[in-house]
Amino acid sequence: MISGKCKFCHPEDVLFETSTSIIKAGSGHHHGHLQVGFKRHVEDITELTDKEFISFCTDLLKTARVVKKVFSPDKINYQLLGNWEQHVHWQIYPRYKSDPDFGQPPIIPWKVMGKRVPAPRIELDLRPMSEDERRNLVERLKSEFEHKMLRERREVPLGNFLLANL
Repeated sequence: MISGKCKFCHPEDVLFETSTSIIKAGSGHHHGHLQVGFKRHVEDITELTDKEFISFCTDLLKTARVVKKVFSPDKINYQLLGNWEQHVHWQIYPRYKSDPDFGQPPIIPWKVMGKRVPAPRIELDLRPMSEDERRNLVERLKSEFEHKMLRERREVPLGNFLLANL
């Protein structure tokens, strides 16, 4: 919480509340931007119970359906970051083909000392993983998933998507 006052624990612009979530107007830099915040102050989704997470995601889904009906976007983008506001919340960005950044992640003005500024240009190191690095990472992930799922007595299908796209 950069500002010192959590905007989800002390919400303004609340559009709707459920037993789990607060749905509020977003910052307005994208037409129809909404936020779905977990009602209790939680800084990471791993702190949620399975039941809380399911309820929170159900609220996200219902909110997205409302956004689709009211705004008729060409696409909707979803983000769960927590960098500026350390309180679990989803960002919902209705996207339109007329957006200057359509087909890309939403362009969001950065904050510096609480004020919005243009994002600086960043050069990314796009070095791909070596085949050995990829293989080791896949094995570590498989091992951790098996351990976690056995411990919790659940099965979660990994499918080939995750493994093929690491």
